[in-house]
Amino acid sequence: MNVVEKLQKIIRVQEEQTKMKLGALNEPIDSNAIQGIEALLEEKLPNEIIALYEYANGQNDSGNGIFFGEQFCNSEEIIRQLNFSRTLIKYEENTIANPDQSEYLIKKIVNFYSSKAPKKSFFGLKKAWYKIEFQCGLNSFGGPYLYKSESTTAHNREIMRVDTSEIEEYVNELYNLEQPTYRWDELRFVLFSDGNYELERFAYDFDQEIPFTSTPEHAIKKKYFHFKWLPIFSDYGGNYIGIDLDPDSKGKRGQVINFGRDEEDMFVLAENLEDLFDKVLNEFAKAENSVLNSENHLHEILKDLVSK
Repeated sequence: MNVVEKLQKIIRVQEEQTKMKLGALNEPIDSNAIQGIEALLEEKLPNEIIALYEYANGQNDSGNGIFFGEQFCNSEEIIRQLNFSRTLIKYEENTIANPDQSEYLIKKIVNFYSSKAPKKSFFGLKKAWYKIEFQCGLNSFGGPYLYKSESTTAHNREIMRVDTSEIEEYVNELYNLEQPTYRWDELRFVLFSDGNYELERFAYDFDQEIPFTSTPEHAIKKKYFHFKWLPIFSDYGGNYIGIDLDPDSKGKRGQVINFGRDEEDMFVLAENLEDLFDKVLNEFAKAENSVLNSENHLHEILKDLVSK
């Protein structure tokens, strides 16, 4: 059997034994979608993946996921996920490509917060505040926190009530402007009452802060997401079973792995997608097979299956 015939048998057995209503398969993928995916991957798709998607471009949203409750990702979902993964790429050397436009947008943000600060007191002779701290990112804001004097601490600062919708477009425009050459997740401002300000472009580095594991060791790069990981099946919660096109030092290109927002213990589930389907079909032959008779998350079932 080829990869398509193996998937057909997996679907057929599920329908016969579980009586669940599975989602319908989509029409075959078109060449434009293949080219779009390959452009994001920066390489050609494996032959088995092209064969699978030339049979069906994933499944529609009706019914249950066709792979033991997991959704067979269509090209739109694949492209969305790969685009997201590419936003996580951190450059070794960040640069501001258009400093004048960046400065214009930054001034818009600073002037907004400055206009919301308390006015001067004592007939304009005394400043009513020392500094304001605030953070902003793509559709996210923190603070602003008002420090009334130089001796004010983080414990007795005051939070200001402002409507950030007035500047959301400037923050998002700045984010989109700088992302091609400077990857930041959050802008951290300190605005002083004399009009000066300090700005830090801050990038979260989750991959370095989380103790990921790879089984076997050094087979999978320790990340939540990677633009070289091609999602094939989704648990609808941000976790995937997919193809690894950039393995770690002891991995094999094309290996099947679990990855995603909740996946810190990653396993090589199979050498390729056909191999994964073979493992599942072999499990079907057992009287008490785990893939159909377990209430555990599919990823945990498959991890146990390959660990035996």
